[in-house]
Amino acid sequence: MKMFHSIIRIALSIALWGGLSLGMGSCDYISSLIRPDKVVAKSGGESLTESDIKRNLDLTGLSSEDSASAIEHYVKEWASNNLMYELAKEQVTKESSDEIDSLVECYRKSLYVYEYELQLIKDRLSSQIKDQDAFAYYNENPALFYLHEPLLKGVALSVLNNASDYSVIKSLMESPSDGNMEMIESLCVKNAAKIEYFNDNWTLMSEVVRKLPLPFLETTFADNKLYVESDSIRSVFLYVNSCKLTGDQQPYEFAKSRIYSILTEQKKADFLRSYRNSLYEKGLQDGSVKSYK
Repeated sequence: MKMFHSIIRIALSIALWGGLSLGMGSCDYISSLIRPDKVVAKSGGESLTESDIKRNLDLTGLSSEDSASAIEHYVKEWASNNLMYELAKEQVTKESSDEIDSLVECYRKSLYVYEYELQLIKDRLSSQIKDQDAFAYYNENPALFYLHEPLLKGVALSVLNNASDYSVIKSLMESPSDGNMEMIESLCVKNAAKIEYFNDNWTLMSEVVRKLPLPFLETTFADNKLYVESDSIRSVFLYVNSCKLTGDQQPYEFAKSRIYSILTEQKKADFLRSYRNSLYEKGLQDGSVKSYK
């Protein structure tokens, strides 16, 4: 009976809140929520303040009406969750409740340990990886660095088929070099052509295609060769200066950043494992850990 009256009281308070919010103009409604500690709803013995809403609900870019609607929805969700929690605490069995408490305690400990580990790594561990260690890892683990798609260095250019200098551009793109790139760039400006450089950095074929206006169907490439895709409107010239094909090993310079990430994570794991072991051994010595065999 007590629980029934409690639910009725909470429901009435929510209804009263809803009636007040509907009775206000949207601007007055938002204005009524400007005091940081103002209580806007109560449910299940908990209070929801305006500062709680600001912290958990992003109203950026919303109109006054949409903000009011979003706040009202949030309050109702918050209140109903509290009501469900109060009912659940009474209805869930003792065994289930004990299991939940155990899981919560386990999660609490994990959070503390995780935060402490982050602090340990920040304060005591240098994340610097030596170049020779990274290169050795690359050579010792070739299976980790096979390509699943082509890797290219080169330049891509898209131009309209009716461009006045189309033939000249195509001819120059058959063998682009430092000597004629200035002319190619000038012709691109004149003919509203778009050019993409990736000659200095290995680039995955999927990333190259993403920047092109036409789907590029070619999957097999060779060094120092021009590839062309066209439709009725435009053409794409892709000059491949260097390439690695699917199944080839990634060049070290391309794999390097991933290797550094792998070795950094390994270093962190080794450090924490060593720290835990030393902590355990110290516990055995000072008696804070007792092992019964």
